[in-house]
Amino acid sequence: MPATMMHLYAGHSLLPEGSDLFFLGCILPDCLDFDREKKDRFHLRDIPPEDRFVTLIRFGQGLDLKKDFDFGVFLHLYLDYLWDNGPQKAHRLSYTGKDLWFRVYRGHLAKAGSRVAQRFSWAKPLWERLREYRSLPLENSLALPEEEIDRFMAFNVRWHTEEALEESEVFTDALVDSFIGRAVESFRKFLSDFFPEIARLWL
Repeated sequence: MPATMMHLYAGHSLLPEGSDLFFLGCILPDCLDFDREKKDRFHLRDIPPEDRFVTLIRFGQGLDLKKDFDFGVFLHLYLDYLWDNGPQKAHRLSYTGKDLWFRVYRGHLAKAGSRVAQRFSWAKPLWERLREYRSLPLENSLALPEEEIDRFMAFNVRWHTEEALEESEVFTDALVDSFIGRAVESFRKFLSDFFPEIARLWL
């Protein structure tokens, strides 16, 4: 999975004037950190790799993609699919360190996400808007626990408006920019191929 800020980066690249509900959809699937098994299941990581793409399409067919929040959720899952089969897989297969791979990986993600928040002028104002998420008409179609949404948002608003980490030597600024650019274009084509009505609505 990419860092939370990378999900907002993709959302902003796709829809710079997207609604706050759309941007919440881009990030809230990750509020399930309290239950790793449930989170992996929701992100389709319990599906055999060869079946994940078809399962993703079916999942999208079960969402109301005309709604801002659900459209953001779908972008989130598509981005995870690309990241897990791209930069994440490459790092996992090439890792030779002595520390637990996942802990090192998450450290690099934190740096990469922090760098996105630092580098783009739209990032902190967006987090300040999302701070008021409770005032939005969130239908919560995913049935996410409210206490987990609160915990996730409190941490991320503070983290992305106050912290400033150095650039990751693994997920560099250039790698992140290239990945997001290619991922957004891939998502556009994906929608046009499999969800043409939705593509015409949003793009």
